[in-house]
Amino acid sequence: MKKDHRDLEKIVSLTEIESVEKANMYLSEGWILLNIHTTDYGHPVERHQSTVFTLGWNSEKGEVRVPRSRFE
Repeated sequence: MKKDHRDLEKIVSLTEIESVEKANMYLSEGWILLNIHTTDYGHPVERHQSTVFTLGWNSEKGEVRVPRSRFE
């Protein structure tokens, strides 16, 4: 069996993000993309979908770094 290159046992923090731009900010800080999935919500006739990015922080990278928005 091939070893997962993401070293999931070393993930110490998780976050889920629905914004592509914000997910890219986390990736540029060194977070690892673990999963992408969609969620459905709303009225059964008028459904809405949202894409969710799950990202993790590897403990070997040191203390968790959360990107700051340019508006913060």
